Amino acid sequence: MPKSNSDSSPRDFTGPLFVIGLPRSGTKLLRGLLNEHPQVGIPLAETEFLQWWSKNWVRWGDLTDRGQFQRFYDEVTLSAYFIYLQEEQGHLISADDWFAHVGDGSLPEVFEALLRHDANIPLGGDGVWGDKSPGYVSQLPLIHRYFPHARVVHIVRDVRDYCLSINKAWGKNMVRAAQRWTDRIAMVRREGAAFGGQLIEVRYEDLLSDPEPVLRSICTLVGLPFDDRMLTLSQETENIGSARGQKKIKRDNVAKYEQEMSPAIRNAIEAVSGHLLDELGYPVDGKSSVKRIGRPRMLAYQMLDGINLIRADAGQRGWVGAARFRLRLFFETGEVEKGE
Repeated sequence: MPKSNSDSSPRDFTGPLFVIGLPRSGTKLLRGLLNEHPQVGIPLAETEFLQWWSKNWVRWGDLTDRGQFQRFYDEVTLSAYFIYLQEEQGHLISADDWFAHVGDGSLPEVFEALLRHDANIPLGGDGVWGDKSPGYVSQLPLIHRYFPHARVVHIVRDVRDYCLSINKAWGKNMVRAAQRWTDRIAMVRREGAAFGGQLIEVRYEDLLSDPEPVLRSICTLVGLPFDDRMLTLSQETENIGSARGQKKIKRDNVAKYEQEMSPAIRNAIEAVSGHLLDELGYPVDGKSSVKRIGRPRMLAYQMLDGINLIRADAGQRGWVGAARFRLRLFFETGEVEKGE
């Protein structure tokens, strides 16, 4: 059923709200809590395809023409977003339902029609629709181009716990992860300036320890009243890791690195990311100069990470299905790391 509207007065902002942040940084938890608000809807899959759509939009032609829209539909529903929805929910938006709401056929209107449908936020209503895609940390200029009035929430997690979490989940190299964390957060801070006050940065640890102030700040960002239903999850949000299957905020899911990470790895991570940890208010022992990981090492680590991701997916999708899923992500985004 569509989300209810508890405020009958017209609202200036109805979307999109983009939740971004590196994988294993709390984006799923944040999406789950936001979706508890009766006027917020964010689909349970990551789009990640805006860059691919943008590059191919002219080729797809006039999408207000039913025949051309069908060709578009047949191609884009092969993307990872739709694969995930098909696997998890067993159905997709029909071509007819989508076409009925594409408006002028522009990328923003076609995107909005899809996400409103999948988030149960009716077109023309006052509910806020949005998207949770970690990969959009590197696509803020593109988002600003198509959605200059968008609101963006960037969630950040302590790099040491972030690295530990993705290593546990997918066997990924923690030193490469630290370099990516450092580069991506610096990129968001640089490119996010175009959004001004329409973008806020929140810490995962603050969301766990005291979620209400964090969620109130997001409600203020999108012009909604705070609703205390946002403090409790009605369904699990995590499918891997220590919070898997839980319908509660796992408040102790912090500082795991202190017991579970070797001193050598911790020192290597802090050598790469210590300066930014300090800026974000995370404790760091001593001060160290910035040490970048060279491109050849990063590429070697990336290849191994890709293999480990396919191995991790194989249990659910089979080896062929896992390889296809990750290759599709690479085709759409240039990276294989993204996706639920």
